[in-house]
Amino acid sequence: MKTKNHSSHYPEEYTRGWVEFFYQRFVVSESTLIPRLETESLVREAIAFARINKPDICIDIGTGSWAIVLSLLSAIHIPHVYATDISKNALTVAQRNMENHGKNITLITGDLLEQFFENTLLENNKSILLVTNLPYIKQDDWEHMSEDTKYEPMLALFWWTNTGFELYEKLFLQVNTFIEKYTPSNLTILAEMGEDQKDIATHILKSYGWEFSFFQDLRAIERFMRIKIR
Repeated sequence: MKTKNHSSHYPEEYTRGWVEFFYQRFVVSESTLIPRLETESLVREAIAFARINKPDICIDIGTGSWAIVLSLLSAIHIPHVYATDISKNALTVAQRNMENHGKNITLITGDLLEQFFENTLLENNKSILLVTNLPYIKQDDWEHMSEDTKYEPMLALFWWTNTGFELYEKLFLQVNTFIEKYTPSNLTILAEMGEDQKDIATHILKSYGWEFSFFQDLRAIERFMRIKIR
């Protein structure tokens, strides 16, 4: 049970209702993950990629507060932007951030890419960038989490399995269906993972035959995937 009144560990960001991320302020609540400094490296990589490759479409999967995609859009224009999340409460926070930052993003409630299969939302043969920071903390790591982290939504942190990587495996399966439906001219995924998940990511990505590499956060830890699918 979350009890903010009697705990010195209750996150300051939730108390004041906002967090500073990538030089901007974003609304946060107990329905959203508090964006971390290391995730700014994902934003920087996405900006660098978009400047060179100029994608037609960006999709932020499991968007939470929208801090990642709104930070990306603060630096570069992408014509069509979508953000998905399974949590309706999180998307309420995301809506406030979109209004505060004056950006136009299509908000989608659903599990990963499923709404793109159930509805035809995109034009075919477009250049697409997927960005995501999915839950990747495995069940056994719960006892090692800091006290303040335990106030954040478990849905945004944990995938209750042995490796913590299973939600990415689910996404990769969906990506194959996504490609069949929309036939993108090119598709790239930039994603955050656990710092101990490089080996399992390598094993799984090799099985798909995709081109991939890893990049570092500001502490020189390889905790991000760069996946080029076509």
